[in-house]
Amino acid sequence: MTGPIWARRAGALAGMLMLCGCAIGRAALDVGSAGLVARFDVDRDGGLDRAEIAAMVSAAVPGSGPAIDAVRAGVAAGYWTRDCDRDGKLTAGELGAVGGCGG
Repeated sequence: MTGPIWARRAGALAGMLMLCGCAIGRAALDVGSAGLVARFDVDRDGGLDRAEIAAMVSAAVPGSGPAIDAVRAGVAAGYWTRDCDRDGKLTAGELGAVGGCGG
């Protein structure tokens, strides 16, 4: 194995942002998004807030240090581009929207 494990995990998590319905099928995309919300939605309000997204990213990119913090910030910022209604929460629908907010 090459490279730090956190870099591979960050890459996998960032890759989730690029999921395309044509590549894996809409049903699989919906299940994955719903699973992320179910796992990290601590207050059970149906969406992930900033703290919950931070916890999700931290789980995927463990460790500490400036490089890891930068990776986490970048991945979290990518997720926030999916907050189509700009309400400060990411729902399974927003996470699973094919083409992001435009599609």
